[in-house]
Amino acid sequence: MGALDDAIEIFKIFSPEEPAIGQAELARRLGRPKATVHRALRALRESGLLEYDSQARLYSPGMRLFELGQIFKSQNPFLDLLHKRVKHICDSGGHTGYITVFDGPDLMVLRMLRGSSPLAIATAPGYKTAAHTTSNGRAMLALLEDAEWQKRVPEPLPFVSTNAPRDHAELQERIGRIRATGRSSAMNEAFEGVASQGIAMRDPDTSEIYGIAISYPASLATTDLQEKIALMLDQLRNEMGSTGQS
Repeated sequence: MGALDDAIEIFKIFSPEEPAIGQAELARRLGRPKATVHRALRALRESGLLEYDSQARLYSPGMRLFELGQIFKSQNPFLDLLHKRVKHICDSGGHTGYITVFDGPDLMVLRMLRGSSPLAIATAPGYKTAAHTTSNGRAMLALLEDAEWQKRVPEPLPFVSTNAPRDHAELQERIGRIRATGRSSAMNEAFEGVASQGIAMRDPDTSEIYGIAISYPASLATTDLQEKIALMLDQLRNEMGSTGQS
């Protein structure tokens, strides 16, 4: 087995259910000598394809893999079209937009689109936060069956802020409202002083769920502004649907 084969077999072992694994366990599953696996892991780590937690002594997929995944996703016509629609909202309202995907119980930022507003949380691509604490994250969870999101989101919920859901029962209530309206909102949850409204959509070709959030200062969160953003998000969803992307 060559070095490339070793790397391929190593990557096959990682999964959403098992995102971090130790060297001894990898060697056992691969049926390869520990020295051989160690050399492969060192090369993958040095290239950024794997990360190593020295305290837990576990390996996990690295940022370079995420960057390669972004290249793949950039060829996705649904994501490109979604990007254009979100950019239009940001340009017209001056707010900041985010497009996100799931990463276990978290959401991960794929793209951030800055408007003219000075408010733009430094959440570059790859940034992660708990899905249940954001408007777009809860909208994404609302597209899942109850059993699926309950399995994805830990219970008890980690404390983030007093405004975030405290347990599955409270999260279930919010998800119910999102399913009824198609929209979600958050204020002073993941970030103090920040409000946002979000929706979520599935790529009809891949079934991947994308979250969309429009954020703005909580101090500006008037009823009028919230209604305007809600209308723009509804229009975005309708436009995507009219192109066959619902």
